[in-house]
Amino acid sequence: MRRRHSIIGLFAPALVCLVVAAGCARTESGRRTITYSFWGTPEQQKTELAVIRAFEAAHPGVRVVPRPVPGAVPRYNDKLQAMFVGQVAPDVVMIEMSRYDDWASRGVLADISDDVEELARSYDMMPVVRQAFARDGRFYAAPINAHAQAMFYNREALAAAGVEAPAEGFTWEELLTLAPRLARHAGASGAVTDYAFQLPPPTILFWAFGGRLFDDLYQPQRATVNSPGGAAAVRFMRRALATDAVLPPDIGALASDTGTYQLFRDGRVALFVSGRWMTPDFMGIRNFTWDVLPIPAGPAGRISQHGGTALGVWRGSREPELARAFVRFYASPEGVRLTMAGRRYVPVYRRMAFSEEFLRLTPPESLAVFSRSMEAGAALNYLYAPGYSDVKRLFDAAMEKAIIRTDLAPEAILAELEQELNRWLKQNQR
Repeated sequence: MRRRHSIIGLFAPALVCLVVAAGCARTESGRRTITYSFWGTPEQQKTELAVIRAFEAAHPGVRVVPRPVPGAVPRYNDKLQAMFVGQVAPDVVMIEMSRYDDWASRGVLADISDDVEELARSYDMMPVVRQAFARDGRFYAAPINAHAQAMFYNREALAAAGVEAPAEGFTWEELLTLAPRLARHAGASGAVTDYAFQLPPPTILFWAFGGRLFDDLYQPQRATVNSPGGAAAVRFMRRALATDAVLPPDIGALASDTGTYQLFRDGRVALFVSGRWMTPDFMGIRNFTWDVLPIPAGPAGRISQHGGTALGVWRGSREPELARAFVRFYASPEGVRLTMAGRRYVPVYRRMAFSEEFLRLTPPESLAVFSRSMEAGAALNYLYAPGYSDVKRLFDAAMEKAIIRTDLAPEAILAELEQELNRWLKQNQR
């Protein structure tokens, strides 16, 4: 999985031409200038601009030119990859972890390990953050967020069902027993929500029941999805959907915050799995009160899926030292304090993640749940090697097939998926 991939030819020349215009001059009115590309909502863009203004104030004679890409992460990733091909990438780039290994292995990101480790020594980087972005002890981007998903819950919905939310969280089996009492759709006359919950990202259930995708997520040699734990996860998903209390898959995507967060916001589902990045969308809720719990536990433990965002320096930058200075500032406590205010990120350093300064930024009231989601063993992801997007596509498609084709044995579906993943591994190994 260490093979360097060529990115020349991945995009049509016309697409490259479209992004050439996005390049910028490196000097402006005698000032040193760098560009910074990121994605996000208009509210998130305000946070990025606040960091830029603070950096410029601390560095007279320097300008950071923002290059926001509105819309979802996939659109941003495609545009940025085209810019790498065209050699017109911004000096500093926001990186979502699904492309981190692809870009690091292709040599388009500078090694900034010294900068990252200097901050980590002073502020104690959380284990999952290092898990998400350290490769053979090296960093090709500075982590700015890597917390895991938790369970948002509607307090009034649980109260109507006579249930008190346990501080340590539920188990998946407890939720399955509880679900019919939370769902009007399942015939619960006292319920105030239509459904109890939506299935979480399938990886979360897969890990909770003992399934694993590969023998090694950093240097995989073989797929391991066809296991008793994997089959148990599929059976649980099928049992959950058979209750009529769980949101049907044809209403929303398997990933719980893909176009279906409105169902929680509007009081249609009682429980909702996602990350702190959803907080700004829920702060306007007035019809009920809400909080978060740890991800439910399964037979193999309480394992969530973490996200990951980092800032990298393009290897082609004409101002590499200035670009690194901006990344250091953004990833420093001063930058972290500015991004915390946006209520989407969780500090990647222990000293800040459990500080009163962060924990008072409610709602939700139980913010420490997100901080604990970065402890050792608390979360995983699909892969920590090039090809993340391919693996996610194959695995998610198989899980969707598993819940739709209930006539097929889980073992048969997982055996087919294992073959596909092993075939993919063989094609992508040296």
